[in-house]
Amino acid sequence: MGRVEHVHVAGAAGAPPLPRAEVEVAAGAGIAGDRYAARAGHWRDERVARDLTLVEAEVVEELGLDPASGELRRNVTTRGVRLNELQGRLFWAGGVLCRGAELCEPCRHLEELTGRTLLRPLVHRGGLRAAVVTGGRLRAGDAIEPAEELDGVGVLVVREGRVLLGRRLAAHGRGTWAPPGGKPLAGEPLLECAARELREETGLVARRLRVVGETVDGFADSRLVYRTRFVAAEAAGEPRLLEPDRAAGWEWHPWSRLPEPLFAPVASLARAGFAP
Repeated sequence: MGRVEHVHVAGAAGAPPLPRAEVEVAAGAGIAGDRYAARAGHWRDERVARDLTLVEAEVVEELGLDPASGELRRNVTTRGVRLNELQGRLFWAGGVLCRGAELCEPCRHLEELTGRTLLRPLVHRGGLRAAVVTGGRLRAGDAIEPAEELDGVGVLVVREGRVLLGRRLAAHGRGTWAPPGGKPLAGEPLLECAARELREETGLVARRLRVVGETVDGFADSRLVYRTRFVAAEAAGEPRLLEPDRAAGWEWHPWSRLPEPLFAPVASLARAGFAP
């Protein structure tokens, strides 16, 4: 497990990177106040994730530079982690869930700003670009560790624009509003899992099931990461509270006026623009 050694923010393209002890990081954007979060960086290609850029302190030191200076213009300087190995993987950086997007190869612009010869020494060693999946706080000293993705299922029973939700009582997401759902058993097909969870929690029998969405969400307190697939289903009758240790009760809520706070996967689905 590695750690965050330094955090730097540059407010505009070419502006000097300034150290920060703690920053707020937003999903799909990056560090508040940084040029790339404002879409004002030197490179504006939206196809390339630049929510966070990271570099290894060990590489910086090999170049004879001070990692505390932020001279290589990466947001996060790490120690004790091989960033190349995080390419394409989910990982936690403090309370922020990231996905390694691609290697951050050196460019001529970096040489122009620093006045140093860096292209060849930094080939395949220039760090990592990462997309922020779940935002949060990031501090110097925070741990960096790979994250394991678990499977989850949410069942959306919708009637006349209203969706069936219950307030969670389980430790995971306690107090938030969520539809029936859970985790698939070993080898259990998705739609069969959705039908089983709905029946076990509410007594409702699912009909006409179909997959309608998918989210990836991290929970910083537990370090759990779930890929939740949402299944829409029709069901006759009214729900019963069959697992009182998991939900406080079942209620119908208009999708246009969902209760707060929402379970993180449901909030992600709503932000993505899903509408029943």
